[in-house]
Amino acid sequence: MGSICRGSTASNMGIEEIMTKNVVTVETEEPVFNMVKKINKDVECVPVIKAGKLRGLITFRDVIRKVVYEGKDPSKIKAKDVMTKSVVTCYNDATVLDVVKLMKNKKLRRVPIIDRNKKLLGIVTNFDLAILGWDVD
Repeated sequence: MGSICRGSTASNMGIEEIMTKNVVTVETEEPVFNMVKKINKDVECVPVIKAGKLRGLITFRDVIRKVVYEGKDPSKIKAKDVMTKSVVTCYNDATVLDVVKLMKNKKLRRVPIIDRNKKLLGIVTNFDLAILGWDVD
């Protein structure tokens, strides 16, 4: 019974309470090489921003497919040329349940959190939700 109560409380929790706020980002005009230098084993993707606003996402897989496999120089390819531009996002006033539903329905592993001006505020991953007991896979 206690876990049901926790689950319902967590579902009504604001997404800002669990999102990662200090997100590693890269500017649209930065070389992909800069992005690669910024990532570590815990970072699966890097939001691409321009003037603080989300413009896209780059995953490590994107770098392999669009730069390495094609034999391009990562110091000469810009982030905007590699990023995925159509990114599913969620507004910062969403609840955890809103994001869980979105991630399940769209089969996502991560969702950037933005404000109404498209400013990137954070990111939520399936791991963040797993800590609360939600399985989005």
